[in-house]
Amino acid sequence: MRRCSQLLAMVAMLTLIGGGAARAAYDPVAHGVTTITFSHQFAAALAKHGVEINVRDGERRGGRLVLNAQGGEIDPRLGAGTVESRGTILLKARKGKVVLREVTFKAKRAPLYAKVGGGQLKLASGARLSGRRSGFGVHFTASNLRLTAKLASRLNKKLRLGGLLHAGLPFANVTVQAQPATVHLKLQGRCSLVFNSAFASKLEQHFVSLNPIAPAELTAGPTLSFPIGPESTLAADGASGTVKLEGEAELLRLGEAQMFWRELWWEPEGGSMLSAIDVEPAPPHPGIQAQAPLLAVQGVGNVTSNPASRTIDLAGQPLALTEATAARMNEAFAGSGNAFVPGEPVGSMTLHAVAE
Repeated sequence: MRRCSQLLAMVAMLTLIGGGAARAAYDPVAHGVTTITFSHQFAAALAKHGVEINVRDGERRGGRLVLNAQGGEIDPRLGAGTVESRGTILLKARKGKVVLREVTFKAKRAPLYAKVGGGQLKLASGARLSGRRSGFGVHFTASNLRLTAKLASRLNKKLRLGGLLHAGLPFANVTVQAQPATVHLKLQGRCSLVFNSAFASKLEQHFVSLNPIAPAELTAGPTLSFPIGPESTLAADGASGTVKLEGEAELLRLGEAQMFWRELWWEPEGGSMLSAIDVEPAPPHPGIQAQAPLLAVQGVGNVTSNPASRTIDLAGQPLALTEATAARMNEAFAGSGNAFVPGEPVGSMTLHAVAE
């Protein structure tokens, strides 16, 4: 029993330690380049037997091949990821050829893969691998790659090289620069909604008070402020992603109705602030509704990003009532009148975010 208790305590300790470790948060690759520099030994051996190396939908710069990224995912914090390239590498001899398609870089000691024939083939192994942050993205270096036995065999057979190539032959050095489409955000930024005076006055005229629900905060302006929550993402240009906000807001008319703005998400690509509106008491009011556009983008805000500090800022983004939100507010606070109008300016949004 004593030994069993000790084992259980050890498992609990390891669980706690593991829970504090960094978890991978992969960002989709938007653009980047993979540069392959073949070794002198490999290039000279092929040239001696009349084998040409060309690239399609890519670029050749002397002894280097440059392929553009078309997909993959990266975690700049951990120096991990996969970068998929478009284009093909063609090795052509007088009586044969080998085509390397869908060249893929993986951040590990066997980093380079490609489609050859009908399947994926590991091209090289034994790399000295390093990864460092490059703005919002990552820069990988894999040096001293050695030819794999399978690729050597394929090249020898298809290019009719006899036993010229062998496993372990110096093959290439590879560098990869990749930038993400969106980045994961740290839990240290905030999103604020500054209500304009006309909308704030209208709430007062209808005896509606505006109240924050922690960790949201309300300051003079009035300004509602929300911390950025877990699993939030955002593009460096602020054009896409999903920023999930913590906290809620309550619009209250005593003795009549409460409207809660729950599950607040900012989705710039969809042009709206989303919320699960909850109107109480239910009945006679509808209660909680499915998440839908709460406020719509009206006009253009100013987005600035700093790759060195990995920060993204949005200022002065005008927001207006959606048709559904105006209808809910009229039902709750205006006796089903038309006090609140679709497209009516509500205020402007500011956002400060820090990428992981």
